[in-house]
Amino acid sequence: MTAMAMACRPDLIIFDEPTTALDVTTQIEVLAAIKNIVRQFDTAAIYISHDLAVVAQMADRVMVLRHGELVEEAPTRVMLADPQQAYTKSLWAVRSLRKEEEPGEDLLLRVDAVDASYGGTFKVLHGVSIQVSRGRTVAVVGESGSGKSTLARVITGLLPPSAGAIVFDGKPLAPRLKERDKTALQRIQMIYQMPDTALNPRRRVGDILGRPLEHHLGLTGAARQRRIAELLEMIELDERFIDRLPSELSGGQKQRICIARALAINPELIICDEVTSALDQIVAEEILKLLLRLQKELGVSYLYITHDLATVRAIADEIVVMHQGRVVESGSKSQVLTPPHHDYTELLLSSVPQMDPDWLDGILAKRALAAEI
Repeated sequence: MTAMAMACRPDLIIFDEPTTALDVTTQIEVLAAIKNIVRQFDTAAIYISHDLAVVAQMADRVMVLRHGELVEEAPTRVMLADPQQAYTKSLWAVRSLRKEEEPGEDLLLRVDAVDASYGGTFKVLHGVSIQVSRGRTVAVVGESGSGKSTLARVITGLLPPSAGAIVFDGKPLAPRLKERDKTALQRIQMIYQMPDTALNPRRRVGDILGRPLEHHLGLTGAARQRRIAELLEMIELDERFIDRLPSELSGGQKQRICIARALAINPELIICDEVTSALDQIVAEEILKLLLRLQKELGVSYLYITHDLATVRAIADEIVVMHQGRVVESGSKSQVLTPPHHDYTELLLSSVPQMDPDWLDGILAKRALAAEI
């Protein structure tokens, strides 16, 4: 896409969240390419982003917008060092949602030596084994193509494994979704990355939340309405949202509705697939706080798939690092994030942008030197 934009040698390129959905190792390559192009061809660029660490690498000057109005503008180094407005300071503030690690002994999900392939020939998972205890959060991290989402498809029955087994609450799960009974389907739910595509644009919130209640729990009439109201209260919305269409909701509100839909039928495990990657920093933090509160109140377990290591630090009890379809490292959060690391884990951690304008150039120079040696 960047090459297409450069094809006619423009004077100005507008980059609209070009790396939002990318993992950290791919992102660093794209950022480097964009920065080189701007320098080489003396091209002006407007870089739109909600990722402040990325902004620090790419921008010479920062403009902070809120509700369609300019809040503050300054050279990047000045803005980072001394933001003036309260809203800007709230963006720049270092937040900590870190979850205290607790022992998890009541095993809920066990994935045993699973292989999986697409089309029977393209093997994606190679002997993957993970465990999720009741009331705990296991984060699965890795770059695009590492097998994270394929693992989720295997657990949910959308892709039957070619070897190995999925054991839930001590009992083997049928490999195919259509072979699982209603109880098994009820106990495992999923929240998807893009709420815009996960919600039917023609269905109102009440219908979106009501359908699983009718199908799985047989709730109708007043009982259905009461449960919908309870769900909205759980996600910190209210009954005014019942008749709204997805197009009438913000990104954060849409994702809250997706969370409520997943919770509607009282699951024991929720698979969260990059649920904050499309959200800005403040809204993403609100969603993470909501997930942590709901876990504490309901005891639900999360398998949290992400490439965002800052999110992992905030929400995970345990971490599984995947690379090319294999688990290369796993353990408690403190174990995995404390050196020494597996080489691939070290690559992931070193690729997370820092709030330092010199970070990108520095890490690229360091890697270039290492490659020469």
